[in-house]
Amino acid sequence: MATPYVRNLMHFLFSIILISSVCCSLASASHPPAVSPPAETELICHTNNPAECYPKVFSATEEFQIVHDDQDLPPGLHVQLDVQTGRKQAKLYNPGEENPALAGLPVNQEVIVVDPELPQDDGPRIPAGAPAYEPVGMVKAPQEKNEGFSKALQTIKKSSQRPKSVDASALDGALQLLDELSHDMYYGLQIAEDAEAVQSLFCLMFRRNAAEGEGRPSGERAEFLASSVLSAAVGNNVPSLTAIGKSWDSITAKKCLSGSHSIKQELFHRLAPTSEPGSKEEAEESETIRLHISVISGLLKSPKIRAEFLENNGMQSFLQILLRDGKAWGSRRAKVAQITSDTFLDEDFGATLGLWPRQQQADASICAGSGPRSLDDQCWEYHLTRISQAAGAPEWSEHLLSLIRRTQAPSSQSEAPPTHNEL
Repeated sequence: MATPYVRNLMHFLFSIILISSVCCSLASASHPPAVSPPAETELICHTNNPAECYPKVFSATEEFQIVHDDQDLPPGLHVQLDVQTGRKQAKLYNPGEENPALAGLPVNQEVIVVDPELPQDDGPRIPAGAPAYEPVGMVKAPQEKNEGFSKALQTIKKSSQRPKSVDASALDGALQLLDELSHDMYYGLQIAEDAEAVQSLFCLMFRRNAAEGEGRPSGERAEFLASSVLSAAVGNNVPSLTAIGKSWDSITAKKCLSGSHSIKQELFHRLAPTSEPGSKEEAEESETIRLHISVISGLLKSPKIRAEFLENNGMQSFLQILLRDGKAWGSRRAKVAQITSDTFLDEDFGATLGLWPRQQQADASICAGSGPRSLDDQCWEYHLTRISQAAGAPEWSEHLLSLIRRTQAPSSQSEAPPTHNEL
């Protein structure tokens, strides 16, 4: 009996040992030994300088470090993104960490919007109520400046002061160069800021020399080129117009050597035609007034010059031009109508309403005469009505008339004053 019992006991112990061996084998198979990390980390280098290289896989620490755009981020890190600069930082995530500086900031899906620190401004403080900065005032100089520009300005100034000291061909060359450059905002501003140069250009425009102009096209004559330079310098050039406005009083107070009147009188008071209709003088006067109109068109965009134009009966001169008939005045009348509309009547084209007309329209008994009052503001509607109803009326007449009537609409609807009846 003992032998079978011992045999069974040994068999039982052997089974237990076998089962334990199998279990240990399975456990060892399910957990293979860890692979050792490579001896060298893969780096990213954009230059030949080894110090500027960084690992391809971001290596996080307990402090924030900058993450490069081409680095791989392991999961589970604390990442910050500055949405203003695009800079990304990361570190090991600490769930118990709290940053009081980030309290109240908008957070969306682990992206924290961080407002950049305002730069320290050591410059002077702008006082309250100071005028706003206007970027239009900044006119950049060309990369390559024209070497002949300064010399051309000196030539025209010398010609205005001592006409006989400057050769005609030298003056023509200077004016032609300025005519080309004055369309540029930079050179237009340089001309406008030189008050003496502007005075000289006005005097050249007023100068009449039959011997100089004989046989030459009008576009090559000194007075035409001077007018062209002035009109181009102030046309669509706000800084240039502002510069002329600042020195306007000193510019227009000067008298030219070729005349006895100031520049202001020459420009404003000689704008109205005075020649006999159909005469040879009328054609010459029409050409002279064309030059004046071209310059005045741009100058009227200045509030200061516009107010002075109205005070010096400029609109009476305009009306006298509109009342002229004949081929020589066709384009001049159309230009005056356009200037009047764009400056005073049509807000869609930048007009400042309420400046003109300054009087209510009068009846025909006043406007039909030949006295001074027949050219006042109050008679524009009367004269434009006659022009628009005449045979072959110009296209501008009806439009200008409608704009004039529109300015009178509020007053025409006002109540008439009460009459006093005898009891």
